[in-house]
Amino acid sequence: MNRNLIVSLLAGALIVAGCNIHSKHEDGEGHDKNVKIDTPLGGLNVRTDNVEAKDTGLSVYPGAVAKERTDRDHDEKKANVNIDTPWFGLKVVALTYQSGDSQEKVWDYYKKELAKYGRVLECKPGSPDMDAQSNDKDELTCREDKKNNFKYDSKGMSLKVGTQKKQRIVAIKPDGSGTEFSLVYVVTREGKETL
Repeated sequence: MNRNLIVSLLAGALIVAGCNIHSKHEDGEGHDKNVKIDTPLGGLNVRTDNVEAKDTGLSVYPGAVAKERTDRDHDEKKANVNIDTPWFGLKVVALTYQSGDSQEKVWDYYKKELAKYGRVLECKPGSPDMDAQSNDKDELTCREDKKNNFKYDSKGMSLKVGTQKKQRIVAIKPDGSGTEFSLVYVVTREGKETL
């Protein structure tokens, strides 16, 4: 065995030995509600309980109810995810709701609410924000969605405010005769900055 391979194996063994994994089942169906992984190189914390709209800095649209996970989709409809390492950090809080009101009413409500954080981008077909470009790498645009192949059509649209490092998003789409919408808060950091 060469020396580099031995050093790599020992380093890997030390990392695994220093790794703690905690998982908490609370729904009676064996689904993890909370997962926490700590290593000497950083940690991951995922919570799907006790996640509230106020964690995104936004309120819940009046009369809306939290969308629950179904057996078909197996996806949680709310989560608070934190990744913390010495090199970068990421925090994502997301919740999904349903309302009997139209997309337009939900859109207008969140457009006004997001305005307290700055200029609101309207990411939907026909909006001038869809093609707006920026020379500032931290400025938020709708173009990131195009790069990530997020499909905007007549059914789905979103509002955004903030910067690349700290943004709030409200994604809106039809749900039967009402509306489904998600509140999302994303914060990233580089190095030892704090979130």
